[in-house]
Amino acid sequence: MDLKFNKTNLEKLVSDGLIGNRIHFFDELDSTNNHAVSLAGDGAGEGEVVIADCQTAGRGRLRDRVWHSPPGRNLYTSIILRPDIQPASAQGLTLVAGVAVTELLSGYCPVALKWPNDILAGDRKISGILTEMRIKGQNLDSVVVGIGINVNMEPTDFQEELRNISTSLKEQTSSSISRLDLTVDLYRLFEKWYRIFIDEGFISVRDQWIEYSDIIGKTIEVTDRGVVQRGGICRGIDSEGALLLIDEKNRTRRVLSGDVNVTKNR
Repeated sequence: MDLKFNKTNLEKLVSDGLIGNRIHFFDELDSTNNHAVSLAGDGAGEGEVVIADCQTAGRGRLRDRVWHSPPGRNLYTSIILRPDIQPASAQGLTLVAGVAVTELLSGYCPVALKWPNDILAGDRKISGILTEMRIKGQNLDSVVVGIGINVNMEPTDFQEELRNISTSLKEQTSSSISRLDLTVDLYRLFEKWYRIFIDEGFISVRDQWIEYSDIIGKTIEVTDRGVVQRGGICRGIDSEGALLLIDEKNRTRRVLSGDVNVTKNR
């Protein structure tokens, strides 16, 4: 366990930035996203973060998926945002977070983005993102971006059913990683890409997302709860972050949600 991973040290290192201007640190929470959503509803400011050493009910994007969250191993954090954008544009923040996390992790090992919200090392998941928004009337009130990164997990730390599909930075690098340094760098990179998104729009983030992705030009299937909804050749993502597929009739289709699986190369 990295003993320096605590609120005091985090506050010293991130106090000058927007992201992490106020830190809510817990030894244990059910879910950092649950707590951040509650704080946002109570008026928490933009850039406030929730971070936990352990989650007892961490969630994936699909509500029946649990993010395995033991203590002293990983990074579990949620960021509160209040962007002045239309609700329809908020989905782009998941991809913004993906770019930031991929830039961060690529400094440790080769990683790639899997649309819409996973980061893979090889074919195994090393990080996931869960974005939730709150709307008042027709306006966007707040967005919570939850990020989980497997940092110092050993293979035996994963539940048996996850060992072949999940990995960690320690497993990939054969070294223990400072969660304190990782968190500080995450907040810095997230702020960089968030400001680009706000100032220039998602289109300025898209090119970097495409560069980090390894599914462009590949034949993929999109499934929803185990049922194949659509298949085709991945053309990329559009200006709103929707996945673009070319179907068997050479028509371009937009996909807004689902899980992507590569079936074969073009």
